[in-house]
Amino acid sequence: MTNRNLGGARQAIIMMMTMMICCQVELMAATGLDLKGLSLNIAGNGSIIPVSLNNSEAYDLILNITEVPLPDDCPSLKNANTLTQTELIARLTDSCRYDKLEPPINLTDNGEEQNPLDVYARFYIYVIKNLDSSDMQFMVQGLLQFRYSDSRLAFSSYAPNRKQPIMGEGRLRDLIWVPHVFLANAHSSSVLGTTEKDVVTTIYPDGTVLISTRIQATLYCWMNFQKFPFDEQKCSTILESWIYNTSVLQLHWEDTNPVTFDSQLQLTEYYLIGSLYNESVSVSDSYTMTHGALVGNYSTLSFSVLLTREVGYYIIDYFLPSIMIVTISWVSFWLQADQTPARTTLGCTTLLSFITLSLSQENNLSKVSYVTMSEVWFLVCTIFIFGSLVEFAFVNTIWRRNNNLELKKRTTKYIVKSTFVPNLKRNRRGYNRSNSTMSTCSMDKGNNGGQNNTVITIETPIIIGGGLSREDSAISLEESESSLGSASTASLTDKEKPPQTFATMTPKEVSLWIDRKMRFVFPLAFIIFNALFWTLVYCL
Repeated sequence: MTNRNLGGARQAIIMMMTMMICCQVELMAATGLDLKGLSLNIAGNGSIIPVSLNNSEAYDLILNITEVPLPDDCPSLKNANTLTQTELIARLTDSCRYDKLEPPINLTDNGEEQNPLDVYARFYIYVIKNLDSSDMQFMVQGLLQFRYSDSRLAFSSYAPNRKQPIMGEGRLRDLIWVPHVFLANAHSSSVLGTTEKDVVTTIYPDGTVLISTRIQATLYCWMNFQKFPFDEQKCSTILESWIYNTSVLQLHWEDTNPVTFDSQLQLTEYYLIGSLYNESVSVSDSYTMTHGALVGNYSTLSFSVLLTREVGYYIIDYFLPSIMIVTISWVSFWLQADQTPARTTLGCTTLLSFITLSLSQENNLSKVSYVTMSEVWFLVCTIFIFGSLVEFAFVNTIWRRNNNLELKKRTTKYIVKSTFVPNLKRNRRGYNRSNSTMSTCSMDKGNNGGQNNTVITIETPIIIGGGLSREDSAISLEESESSLGSASTASLTDKEKPPQTFATMTPKEVSLWIDRKMRFVFPLAFIIFNALFWTLVYCL
């Protein structure tokens, strides 16, 4: 038979069943029977037999209709207006009418089954706290609501005068079917309540069910600490269907205000920027095993809170003290190079104080494999403090050299080499080792004879038995005016002294010169580092 013929046969069956039911009802009404609260179960079967192959419009219809009575113990819904709330819900959820293991099957306006069942969610958050950086967890308290439609619980046709919904707590929830939704990223969760769990179940006359639950959950938050303590975190809450896949049940956020926060919500370490919410599908198979042995696609809801860390605590307690400690370490540049106890104590004290400060801050952070911004800060500050100690060791080594530096070149490499590599040829003057090396030469210019006597005082150490002798003696040298030169002798006056250079500096003068330069080099380098560091923090 064609589809057209089958459609005609289907309409004929419906018409005949309607006519037979009407006839039976009219017959019962004519006999004076009360039809209130009457329930009939009618079962029908039949067949369609074509009469002739030449005539496609002709067929024989065989229809058998039988009445199946309801169970005797099934409570009646007549006079539902006079029933109490407990009585009404008890009759609606009786096992003869309601199976709490079966999800609701709703019908569209055309009488077709509506699959899958749509469940709408809303989350109202009271508290967010205990954002633990070491455990990567946070705790949330809120009101979680689920709304769906169950036509089996609709009582508007039975009790048209009842306009108020049926409300109850956990025991009402145990009587009906509810969607099984779990927190996929929860460490632990519980329903709040003292004597009774804080669960409110509301059933409206049209069959809409609203389940409200106050929950507390400790959730995992996979944080990123690369910019710590200037980081921003996104902590998510994931709701997922446990038993029913997307062919049976789908989760949706409410169209208006799906995720809201209490107006009195306050965070101690973070500032709440906003929230994001999303609907997705989780795939469970033999590889992922998110739902055990159940395989399929499962509806998922998620919302994320966007948090930025308050840096005031870290600025006051860590960054400003660290800047002060680094600055204190530069005081050694104003101390003389031979003041070893003072400069050593200052350098070691500042270094140990800074290490203690950095360790106290790192103990609050989870051990991560990558480098954080705070670690960069503390590492560079440690290098500056350690550098001041190294600079002291350098200038102190130069200070303890008593011989002049013969500097033929003014390059840094040559200065360092001349400082640390002793040149014994400087001391080989052929003087008597038993005598001191101090020679005093005086220059007197006399009118008689036309000669000038010059006395020069030279103070140099003498090596005696591998050590230095501090005994002084005078060696007089007389040189002629031609050997010294009139220009050279005249230049020894105070007004005509030659400018001091590296070639004429003593070791002590070199040490003092290095300290004076470091007073500007270290602060300038630290300022440049700060400019780069804070640019990376706030601009990238």
